[in-house]
Amino acid sequence: MADARVSMAAIMRAFGVPAVVTRPTPADTTPIETTVTWVNASTDGNPVGFDLSRSEHMKLMVLRRDKVPTVPKGTLVSAPEQAGEAAKLWKVDSTIGIEFDQTRVLVVEA
Repeated sequence: MADARVSMAAIMRAFGVPAVVTRPTPADTTPIETTVTWVNASTDGNPVGFDLSRSEHMKLMVLRRDKVPTVPKGTLVSAPEQAGEAAKLWKVDSTIGIEFDQTRVLVVEA
């Protein structure tokens, strides 16, 4: 059976923003020019068993694994939130998921 998913290259062309990724040592610290996409995600505003609720907006970034094979915690990414905006510096806080063609990471503004 064929894979019917849209390729990461097509997704990056359609929705990506330019980025420069710099991984921390001992990884290769050479900056990587690439394209990243953003996915909106929010925490559960009403956790089970709690009377108080809270909702946080998290920044979830998607990187192509063929361009950036590893994304360790502490990796710095310079990228705008939207096309045409000024780039901001982001720091990888944690990895959410790794698939054959992408890595999804939570980032915080550095």
